[in-house]
Amino acid sequence: VKCGAWGCFDEFNRLLPDQLSEISQQIQLIQFALKARQPQVELLGVTVKVDSNAGIFVTMNPAGKGYGGRSKLPDNLKALFRAIAMSAPDNELIAEVMMYSEGFTHAKELGSKLVAVFKLSAQLLSPQQHYDWGLRSLKTV
Repeated sequence: VKCGAWGCFDEFNRLLPDQLSEISQQIQLIQFALKARQPQVELLGVTVKVDSNAGIFVTMNPAGKGYGGRSKLPDNLKALFRAIAMSAPDNELIAEVMMYSEGFTHAKELGSKLVAVFKLSAQLLSPQQHYDWGLRSLKTV
């Protein structure tokens, strides 16, 4: 808040409910100060300057639905953020662009084949926890 930085808190809903409650109070104070264009805000007993360029963002995976250790957000915290939906990335396009950027001349065909190998591997190999056929491992190839 002091220097105008943006903070992105990844997998925010992995925090414990009591931690979420405490953090939501601090976020509420910061967001109110930003909206009201206040020059300063008091956080945990310390007065801090407010730079209007500051922003707070969180990422979350759904509670339940196969993602362990996630909490549902309290309503007062939900009200502080705008929800957006994400879609699955186009792995073929990502592989193609990465290969072109590395100098491959037939990147479109190679990217398509590489993604096909990853998809087949995910479908046909035995499901092991240490196998990762997602975008992160595709990018390492």
